[in-house]
Amino acid sequence: MSFTNSNDYITGRKPVVYPAGAEIVAVRFPLAVLAADLALNNAGQIGILPAGCIPVDVQVDGTDVDTGAAAMVLQVGILNAAGTDLSTDAADGGKNWGSTVAANTDFQQRLTFNGNALANVQPSAVDRRIGLKVSTAPTAAAAGTLGVTVFYRAA
Repeated sequence: MSFTNSNDYITGRKPVVYPAGAEIVAVRFPLAVLAADLALNNAGQIGILPAGCIPVDVQVDGTDVDTGAAAMVLQVGILNAAGTDLSTDAADGGKNWGSTVAANTDFQQRLTFNGNALANVQPSAVDRRIGLKVSTAPTAAAAGTLGVTVFYRAA
């Protein structure tokens, strides 16, 4: 199951920023989620990594979408071709880039990296879909907003 909602970047209403030189660009991809979107192992698209770019850092934020004891853990990476899970292709980092730490209030946190997966991402000739996966379901899921900020640069 993918996410119920989309955002302006995914639909193409808002263009993704492309670095003009050696600078690092930061883009926040927001997504309104329903409680059902936060089911265990649900994965879906939240953003776009532009062609020719590689990620250098990731932050995840959200409203209080886990109203019970802190349990929800999210993973970020490139979405696989089927759109059902995070990619394990070597060019996409070989695995998810990292995870959040369980939180049951509004949160903003830097991704806890999964080894060198983020550093191993190779540039691609096409835009790639950035995915978000619920690796541990919330104790008591609630509708809210999640955001993934990806810092990236031209390769």
